[in-house]
Amino acid sequence: LRDGKEEDYKTDAVFVAIGDDPSNELAKELGVALDDGGYIITDKKQATNVDGVYSAGDITGGVKQWIVACGEGAVAAISAYDYLNL
Repeated sequence: LRDGKEEDYKTDAVFVAIGDDPSNELAKELGVALDDGGYIITDKKQATNVDGVYSAGDITGGVKQWIVACGEGAVAAISAYDYLNL
């Protein structure tokens, strides 16, 4: 703790967060729609408002955990594949 004291807490898990300002510069350049927090807006297939552009993970807001990002990434990859092979 900042005051130099130590405390013990019984927990089942600890989640570490490293900041949460979205790095959305490329999305802005492409014209991708962002929400009020600066996160990319996607549909259920991880598609953005820009044709052929997909997004996944922390940049889309919501739950910021790697397992969620992995799932969204898989959906985005399949959606991009389908888009390219229409």
